[in-house]
Parts: sequence; C-alpha cells; structure tokens
Amino acid sequence: MSSFDELSDVERIERFERLARKVLATYGLEEAELRYLGQSSNVMFRVQTDEGRWALRICDPGRDHQILRRELLWLVALCRDTDIVVPEPVIMRSGDLFRSVSMPGLPGFRACMLFRWVKGQFEEEPTVGQLEAMGVLAAKLHKHAETFCFPDELEPVRVSPETVGDNIPAALLRTHYAQHDAQSILDTIPLIQQTMLSLGPGPDVCGVIHGDLHHRNVPFHEGVARAIDFECVQWNLYAYDIATTFSYFSGRSDFEALKTAYVAGYSAIRPLPCSFDEHIPPLDMLRSFALIALILRTPRLRTDEWASGVLESAVRKANRLLEAR
Repeated sequence: MSSFDELSDVERIERFERLARKVLATYGLEEAELRYLGQSSNVMFRVQTDEGRWALRICDPGRDHQILRRELLWLVALCRDTDIVVPEPVIMRSGDLFRSVSMPGLPGFRACMLFRWVKGQFEEEPTVGQLEAMGVLAAKLHKHAETFCFPDELEPVRVSPETVGDNIPAALLRTHYAQHDAQSILDTIPLIQQTMLSLGPGPDVCGVIHGDLHHRNVPFHEGVARAIDFECVQWNLYAYDIATTFSYFSGRSDFEALKTAYVAGYSAIRPLPCSFDEHIPPLDMLRSFALIALILRTPRLRTDEWASGVLESAVRKANRLLEAR
C-alpha cells in the first residue's frame, strides 16, 4: 500500500484541494470557493464565485485521454447544436479542454477539467411525468448522434455482436460466481448477439450514446430532464441507453406506466429504435456485462454494497432471459 493510501480521509482531501487550486489557476479561478463532493473513479469539487458555479473533475491516474477527448468533444457539440442542458466544458486560458497535472504528495498525473454547473434535482423514485421527460432527453441525444461524427483519430471502438463478453474472460467470471451462475451469465451471450444483429448497424439505431443514462445522472429542472456524467460515452445501440434507464425500475409496481410515459416522450422526438419488450431485456444484460467487468477488475469495489447488488442481480437477469427464450 502506498503512503498516500495510508492517509486519513481529511489528509487526502486536503491534498486534492491543493491540486484543485493549482488547476483552477489555469482558469483564473484560484480564489473561488471549493466544496469537496466525493470520490469514485474521480474526485469532484464544486467551484463557486459571485459570477457562477462549476464542477471540477480530477481523474484517477492512467485515464485514457482519447476517451476523455471523445466525451468533451461531444459535450461541446451538444451545447453548440441543441437545447439539451449538459455539463459544458470550460476552456482553459491555454485553449485546452483538459490538462494532466501532478503535485508532490499525490501519485501520478491526473487529467483535470472544469464544467459549467448543471442545475436540477435528482429523484430516487422518478414519477411517470419525469419518465416522459427522460424519454424526451434520450431521444434528443440520439437524434443529435444520428449526424455526429468524431474526428478519425478519435473514432471509438464500436460495440458489436462480436465483442459481447470480451470484457469478462470466463476464468475471471468464475473467480467470483459459482460454476452454474457463471455459466448462466455466459449462456446469455448468444441471446444478446441475436438481439444486436436483429437491430442492425444503421444510423437510425446505432451511434454515439451517453452509456450510463439512468436517473442518478439525470437532474430535473422545471420539469425538464438534463444529463450529467458522460464518462461512458461509446458507440452502441441507442436502445442500450433505454435499457440502462429501465434497469433500475424493474421492481416498481408502476413499471408499465413508466414505460408508456417514456415511450411517449421518446416518440415525440424520434421513432423508438427498438421493440421495448423484445430488445430491452437482452440489452439490460449487456449492461450487466459492463458493470461486472468494472467490479471484478476493481478490487476495492468487490466488497461495496452497490457492487454486491449488481453482481447478484446479474444472475437473476440472466436466468430470466434464459427462461424466456
């Protein structure tokens, strides 16, 4: 364990605050008020002055800069081309969208970036009306994605039927799951592939997506759904975003009403890119693969309560999918 990992929470936060001050100087905001918001894969601070409020993200060392550039370029394009409210990247005095920064007492170089603050309230139990607003939001994102292209050098790897399951080697899966549970998860791969093949690769069904578009990343302001946390930007089926949204609502008694409202909101902007009942369950399982891979490759997450719930629910989802085939 490194000496940094042995520090108390207070000491670690103090070091991150010093790094934040160093970064904010590149924006002319070194005197701003700072509030620590927490740490997951990033350290986040709220930055405030009399002129405005921003969110500062300090990434963990080793973050892929190409992935960060894709995220930031799409956000810039969304702010320029649409009325969707998303975190707008702030350009540094140097003209850069982000910069890798180091500091004595903190291991590694960390990519840092500043975003304009997105106003809104999060709802742990969104209403039917809010699901309709989430449908509108997703459809607007997907409509923009129909014509959006990254520069050739930033073109992302496309999630395709051939890549399903590549992120979780069977041997790694079996280090956590009982043999029969691991096999159930692996047995869903052909069903996911079949779903993806049936939807096809056209721009009406595939493109750049948010990748993590659930209600905890969607603040509501005056009845309008907004989106934050674009770190999982990827090229995938638009229906994957829809599956992500509904992966949190399967146990709700008003699920059908939520679905109807969401579809109505989405369809007001563009046609639904899938058959909800046929295609969403397999794509929900595809999302489970991504989450399982993240958890099993991140030792500190394996004992987390959220992670344990994800790993357990993946088995239930796999069994339901296999029973319904």
